[in-house]
Amino acid sequence: MRTVKTEKHLRFCQENGFSSHFVSAKTGDSVFLCFQKVAAEILGIKLNKAEIEQSQRVVKADIVNYSQEPTPRTVRAPRSSVCAVQ
Repeated sequence: MRTVKTEKHLRFCQENGFSSHFVSAKTGDSVFLCFQKVAAEILGIKLNKAEIEQSQRVVKADIVNYSQEPTPRTVRAPRSSVCAVQ
């Protein structure tokens, strides 16, 4: 859940000349990256892609392949008290 909407955040940063960083206080995601980017900006260093990706947390998950075909639903005939013999 995001407290501040992304558009509002970016607009505020642009209007006030701030750099934009998205971090999570709850999980700590991207906090280290934020400090790394700020320090690099102060020192005039450009971080490369490998340096940025190195500090991002990797979440491992299983990939589930669901069948693309809809599963047929079994329709049960209503029960009857009549018996027919042929």
